[in-house]
Amino acid sequence: MRENDIVFFNIHRRYLDHMPNFDGFLGIYLLAAFVNENGYMGQTYAGSLHRSMELLDELCTKQKTAMIGLYCDYANVTENQFVSRYVKERYGIPVIVGGPQATSLDEVFFKEARCDAVVYHEGELTVLELMDCLLDGTGRLEDIKGIAYWQTDEVKTTTPRPVIENLDALPFVDEDCYLLPQKNRRYLCIMTGRGCPFHCAFCYEGRSSGKVRFRSVGNVLEEIDRFLEEVPREVEPYILFTDDTFTLDEKRVHRLCEGLKERQEKRHFHWFCEGHVHTLKLHPDMIKDIAAAGALRIQLGIESGVPRVLEAYRKHTTPEEIKEIVAACREAGIKQIYGNIILGSAFFSREIYEQDLAFGKELLEWGQGALELNVVCYWPLPKTSITKEPEKYGIQIVDYDFYTSAEDFPQTETEEMSRWEILRLAQHMEKEFAAKRKEMLLEGRVPLEQILSWYPRENTVKAYGLWYQTLQQMPNLYAYGQMLAVREGMTGREAKSYGREVHPMRVLSLQRHLQFFEGGQCGINGTVLSELEVQILLLSTGRTNCQWIYKYLKAKNMLHRYEEMQAALERLEKAYLIVYSRESVFNRSL
Repeated sequence: MRENDIVFFNIHRRYLDHMPNFDGFLGIYLLAAFVNENGYMGQTYAGSLHRSMELLDELCTKQKTAMIGLYCDYANVTENQFVSRYVKERYGIPVIVGGPQATSLDEVFFKEARCDAVVYHEGELTVLELMDCLLDGTGRLEDIKGIAYWQTDEVKTTTPRPVIENLDALPFVDEDCYLLPQKNRRYLCIMTGRGCPFHCAFCYEGRSSGKVRFRSVGNVLEEIDRFLEEVPREVEPYILFTDDTFTLDEKRVHRLCEGLKERQEKRHFHWFCEGHVHTLKLHPDMIKDIAAAGALRIQLGIESGVPRVLEAYRKHTTPEEIKEIVAACREAGIKQIYGNIILGSAFFSREIYEQDLAFGKELLEWGQGALELNVVCYWPLPKTSITKEPEKYGIQIVDYDFYTSAEDFPQTETEEMSRWEILRLAQHMEKEFAAKRKEMLLEGRVPLEQILSWYPRENTVKAYGLWYQTLQQMPNLYAYGQMLAVREGMTGREAKSYGREVHPMRVLSLQRHLQFFEGGQCGINGTVLSELEVQILLLSTGRTNCQWIYKYLKAKNMLHRYEEMQAALERLEKAYLIVYSRESVFNRSL
């Protein structure tokens, strides 16, 4: 470890045996880059509480840092209280706290944490002045804009700091910003703008972010170029555009996508962005631009399929628009579309639930395997419209402080439903969506190309989610797709041109999966097989071709015409039990 003036930490407990995904938590890395460019030394670490405490002790005992910064969101307030107090009492160095939860931290937090200051909103200039004050003794806390601090038994708040207008002036995050070396780096999280004009009733960002400002397209592409140069050629890079307003300006999106397309010609990479449904409806060419530039995944603000609820959320969209945009993204070639249905929020009732459930199922059909629809319960994020006045939205917030929830338990209730009842509905919706995914897969309503896109590939970021989880629970289809995905097998349609020379291969182990029923019949995973189908499956090891199998079975009087075997092979493939070896492709080339 090098010597630093400040080290920033984003610390979360390992809730539910699951660590949060830190992709997108850009703020503290940007702060490290900024202080590094302005005369100080700063680095960043994001990870578990236990590992963070080990690193903190090492830094402080070896005097490798003079100051600590802590990132605070709705989920890690108690972690920050504990860590701040620990550092202050044990090492006596300055501690500052910032992040999206900062503006809601009250005197209880200050008393428990004993931190020196809390930074509100954008932190670059504020942190720099705090370092001047707390490390060099320059200036006074009360003169620093955009902070809160504890003095004479109360929280003092200073004048808000104006936002940074010229985002191009901010430095890029580089390796020097990381406390620990990044191994096999393939991700770039990048924010192309700040601010949000939409003011959704449940969202923190629109409430607090101020005016919208964008980086120039050239500045964004320069950062991407630097990243692509650093990633080894054998690794496929992944870029995450994390701003909420990525699709706000269609002309800017077009210019950026043109730049991404140029870079795709030199080196393939995947990328993600967020999209606003109504903006995409107004400017549908943006979807085509995003898809043409190689976007793998887009997140849409779906939230509900009930017009009254969407209006309460101030989403400025309709269920019909949502369906149209999901279909447009899929048709354009975006392989993954992500969205949420929120339960336990505005005007929640049994009727609202049933409408959202029906809408979600319909939306999955529109997505044809591209849409991943998640179920979440409302989170009372600080100072949002719903959190401030829940009664106007027909709900009661019973856990403002996330003491009972790790994003796994409702924090609201209504006059007719308790938290437990809302939980049961969330579980029911998840099961219904899973059943819908399985039904669509079994009945062939998801294109095979889409299914094959879910399988992980070497040196490539994962390209799967809930659909892939459902697929893994379907042994026949999963194994069938796996044989095709790794290019070991081909479909019957592809094999048709090779005639009787193709070699059929079963995709599952008979020892593990063959079932025996009363009356002497056999089957696999619920599919009952005829005696002829069992014999063909038995001979489908890839070692013999269709002509050989036909002659063998004909000699045993199990069939008389080749068409009988062909029909049986088609039934076996329809049950996802066989593929055809690509050996035929090479045989023809001899």
